[in-house]
Amino acid sequence: MSMDIGQAQALVEARLGSGSWRVAPFGAGRFSDVFAIEGGSGRYVLRVAPPDRVRQLFYEYRMMRQEPAVHARLLAETSVPVPPIVAHDFSRERIDRDYLLMPRFDGEPLSRAGLSAAARARALREWGGYVAQIHGLTDPENRFGYLGEHRCMAPQRTWAEAFAVMYRNELDDIVACGVYDEPTADAAMQLLNDRLDAFGHCDTSRLLHGDLWVTNLLVEPDGCVTGVLDFDRACWGDVEWDLAIAEYCGVTQPPFWEAYAEGCQRLHLTDLEAVRERIATPEGQLRRMFYLLYEHQKYIVISMSVRRSDPAGARRYAAECSAVLDRFRRTGRPGF
Repeated sequence: MSMDIGQAQALVEARLGSGSWRVAPFGAGRFSDVFAIEGGSGRYVLRVAPPDRVRQLFYEYRMMRQEPAVHARLLAETSVPVPPIVAHDFSRERIDRDYLLMPRFDGEPLSRAGLSAAARARALREWGGYVAQIHGLTDPENRFGYLGEHRCMAPQRTWAEAFAVMYRNELDDIVACGVYDEPTADAAMQLLNDRLDAFGHCDTSRLLHGDLWVTNLLVEPDGCVTGVLDFDRACWGDVEWDLAIAEYCGVTQPPFWEAYAEGCQRLHLTDLEAVRERIATPEGQLRRMFYLLYEHQKYIVISMSVRRSDPAGARRYAAECSAVLDRFRRTGRPGF
């Protein structure tokens, strides 16, 4: 799966021209191979997707292909600090993998920046404002689901239909890697199908980051945000889904929420201003449970892939998800 320095050097020279480029492994990603590039014309990051043959979730196959278009819209319509994609190649002519180049921004991932409490609060506050801007972008055709150039699913007319397709595809991935059997997956799907009316609240398809966790935010020591990264998992639909992922990853703390609400008001996104109140309703809690299950269940597949090679971990994730579903069946009360 891993690419060596020589191969990375060749890709860089093919896109940026020959020269005294210094290429070194960069970051701690377990999905793409990432390299830091330095030379006379600047600093860059090379990201190389894994081969298609590597076990992935349905939406991960060739998902890098949607990043140039997503970044272009963000750069044109928001102040979110995303790097421009300066070069990419999805032709598979040089290697059997997609890759792209972008400028390397200053800052460290929030996950390892070691910020003071005040600096961390600033970072979360700025992040909340940026997420409001991300959620302000809508699909011109009001389609729902994963709409990017990787074409992992057909666009749907409603969010309820889209999430049902997404959830079914994820369950099929878990069956394919041998952790759930078909009856288990079918029973989990039926629980959602019986309650899809709760997902009819979302009538505007909004851009969702899909991976709001602390590794994807670059910050300076004072908490100033320098970059919001990794839109390859972007989806279009219900902002509650994105915010559930952020909650799962410990992002939705008070400074984040304050700035998110302020950003919604500033952008006149009146349908988003009361999102926390909507999440707190019984239907909102039901949606939250399924959104968190969707997030938690993905680690079953990830644990079975070469990213982790941890079948025991996959079984633990499966047991935790099954416990949530069993409790919901018994009590009718959603929880996670």
